[in-house]
Amino acid sequence: MSVLGRLRLLQRARDVPDPFETLELQSRLGRLAAELHRLDSSTERRFARGHHLHAAMEAYERTLDDACRLAGLPVEPGRGPAHRLLAETALQQRGWAW
Repeated sequence: MSVLGRLRLLQRARDVPDPFETLELQSRLGRLAAELHRLDSSTERRFARGHHLHAAMEAYERTLDDACRLAGLPVEPGRGPAHRLLAETALQQRGWAW
């Protein structure tokens, strides 16, 4: 194989996201989604529940942004339900699951 051919293979290899990083982000999204569901459906009246819910949502949204960057999707600045829905849909269209 020529040097140019090897360089092309190396360039393609760099364009492909690290599968272990992808798996780690998918796993983290799954854990955060489960935590959000648990906090949202909790019937307990804990003082810190709102704070925990807010922190978990912020972590989930930041992880979604990281996943979008890794998948090569443009990340628009913003937060909230619409931003989450667009990011989740775009990732799922790329084959991501959590």
